[in-house]
Parts: sequence; structure tokens; C-alpha cells
Amino acid sequence: MTKSTDAFTFLLLTLLLCSGVITAAGSFCPDVTVRREILKSGFHRDLVTRVKIHGSAEQIDSCSILLLETIPSGLYLDPYQLSSLRQHNLTEVVLLSPVDLEAPEYLSTESKALVYTRPDETCDSCFISSVPVHARYHRPSTQVTEVSIVLQKPQLLVHCSRDFLFGGCFNSPSVEAPCGPSGGIKCQWMDIPYTEVDENLALQVPVGIIQHGPAVCITTVAVTLLCTGLILISVIKAHT
Repeated sequence: MTKSTDAFTFLLLTLLLCSGVITAAGSFCPDVTVRREILKSGFHRDLVTRVKIHGSAEQIDSCSILLLETIPSGLYLDPYQLSSLRQHNLTEVVLLSPVDLEAPEYLSTESKALVYTRPDETCDSCFISSVPVHARYHRPSTQVTEVSIVLQKPQLLVHCSRDFLFGGCFNSPSVEAPCGPSGGIKCQWMDIPYTEVDENLALQVPVGIIQHGPAVCITTVAVTLLCTGLILISVIKAHT
């Protein structure tokens, strides 16, 4: 009886391993795929993240996906813009530290942000987020005309009202974070491993050329004087 039971257990585990339901590490954690891309060009971009959970759609409907993003010193999120987008129900982002909008890259540090995703209507068992990011001015260079800003992989946190979908992720640590962007109530989120489709996501940002400094200064002063003169002429004509 014992031998037959052991044989049945071994056969069941083998089938589960082959089907991908359980990994060799003994985890029933479902597969999660993340695809990220940067849209637009210049200093103002959109960071779009799509999360695909390979599991039962009925179970996934009870889950929320939260991204803990690390924003490098060369980028920043505008809190005023995010507040406006949130009022129009377009994006839900919580900044974890104050942001200096005027500081250049070399006087800034990286920051953290919580990005609450939404169900993706164009894909089954998918979630999506779109966050506007802005590039900071970098120190002028004598050799290059642009620099590369690399975005780190975010932490993917999952919270489900039903535990059976991610209940087998035994090795996944638990993280306390707000249940929603309004703050207040805290929830326990699971830090889930995932597969990133496009690794080493980066964007190119133009930088100033030191050799162009004199020409830029002369042009700026000339335009300023011209505009000031036109304003003075208009004021004099208005009074006469």
C-alpha cells in the first residue's frame, strides 16, 4: 500500500512538473510575464508596462498588481501632472519621496513610486499601467550629444482576495503597502518573480555641447535685447 501510494505521488509530481504547474523548487507560483516599452520622444515620455498572468481568469479577477518603480536620477515624475491624471481616472501613482522638478540630473537622486495597474481590456488575464516620465537636464559634454538612462526592473507585488492563486509562492516575501492609491489601509502584498520580455530598457536623452556655449549665450542675449526693444517701442507708442 505504501509503495503504491509513493508511486502515485511521484507520478503526480512528475505530471505537474511537466505541465509547468509546479517548479522544481517546489513552488506552485504561476508564471508572470512583464513587457515594458517607452513611448514618444524627447524629454517627455510614457512608460507603459503590461503584466500577463498565466492562470485561471476567474482567479486572476480577484487580484491587484502593484509595481514598485525605481526612478533613476536622470528622470522624474511630476506630482502635479499625476494628481491631474488621477482626478481624471487615467493613472494611479503614489510618490514615496518629494520630487524637485527643477533640479538637473547631477544634483538629483533616484526615487521610488508605487504604480497601481489596471485590468487590460485588450488582453485576457492582463494588467497595464502608463506613467508619464520626464528627463532631467544633464551636465553638458565635450564628446557626446546624448546619454542613455537605464530603467531598473520594478518589483511586482500581488494582492488577491482569494489566496489559492498565489498561495503556492512559498519563497515570495511579503511587503506591506497601501491597498490603494488613496493610502490609509495597508495590505500585505506578495513580491512575485516574473519574466521580463524586453530587458535593459533605456531611453536616449540629448545633452548640451560645451563648445556651443558661446553661440548659445550670444543668441540668447540678442533675442532678449530685441524683444525688450520691441516691448519698449510698443509702450512708448501706447503712451503717445
